Amino acid sequence: MTHPTKARAFAGATVGNVICGFDILGLALDNADHHLGDTVEVSSRSDTGVIIKSIHSIDSGIPTDPSKNVAGVAAMAVLERSEEPETGLEIEIWKGLPLSGGMGGSSASSVAAAIATDSLLNTKLSKQELMVCALEGEKLVTGSMHPDNVAPAIHGGIVLMRPEEPTNPIPLPVPRGMSLALIHPKLELNTKSMRAVLPDSIPLAEVTAQCADASSFVLGLFEENWDLLKKVLVDRIAEPSRKQFVPGLDEVRSVAVSAGALGAGISGSGPSIFALCQDETKAVRAGQAMKQVFHEMDIVADLFVRPIAQTGTGAQLLDLN
Repeated sequence: MTHPTKARAFAGATVGNVICGFDILGLALDNADHHLGDTVEVSSRSDTGVIIKSIHSIDSGIPTDPSKNVAGVAAMAVLERSEEPETGLEIEIWKGLPLSGGMGGSSASSVAAAIATDSLLNTKLSKQELMVCALEGEKLVTGSMHPDNVAPAIHGGIVLMRPEEPTNPIPLPVPRGMSLALIHPKLELNTKSMRAVLPDSIPLAEVTAQCADASSFVLGLFEENWDLLKKVLVDRIAEPSRKQFVPGLDEVRSVAVSAGALGAGISGSGPSIFALCQDETKAVRAGQAMKQVFHEMDIVADLFVRPIAQTGTGAQLLDLN
């Protein structure tokens, strides 16, 4: 029997926090075309050790040291769990997501690397175990393990994370047609730095309100209650400290809602901003309005309009040979 020598996997863009769910809610964008995400290829090599062969990206500064590269760390985490931990690996990365862009770029590389390595080595890890390996990579850029991007990247759809069980996300319903407009200004916000600006304490009244909104968001999804969803998309935890670093946030949100969005806010740690919409038609209108704001600010920005991925349509193995 011939053993495979190469595996390639893809993981797509995600949104963390989802406005009212700091560190506990995440969603995945539909990526059936495999265009908005990261691809990682892992090959076996005759020598021991893990190397990064090459990185294809318009962004510079991505480390080629596997111990400092999220894909390298995730691959090594899978390798440690394999029956042959001395196997040599060679990694090639195609970055389709920007660095420090609030679109789950580090999670996508980590998840794709974990899946490709698992397939190549036939370790047959569960999704929970793959999440643990991918979170090892994510930890490099966040400073700690936060699954709100890794979980939707692996599972697809909209997921809820309980801190007590970070690798066991709860899938939430995705109303048919629910879409988002995501706009990425050509700026970088380091995730670790954006966590550092968060306050050490939050007033009890604000925490209570955020808990109520997050709970109501879940109910709104189950009931497809659009009026309720419009009311609860408020970020009382992270946005007050981070909005100063995201130019045009209030105006972008205002035009998006006026164009029919349910709500809008910072995607992850920013600087990307997303508008959650009932359907793709409204997402297109909201996105065009959002992009016009950045145009008037002389800030170059990329716009992506996508349905939310359905549950079970997360990261994929593309090739194994």
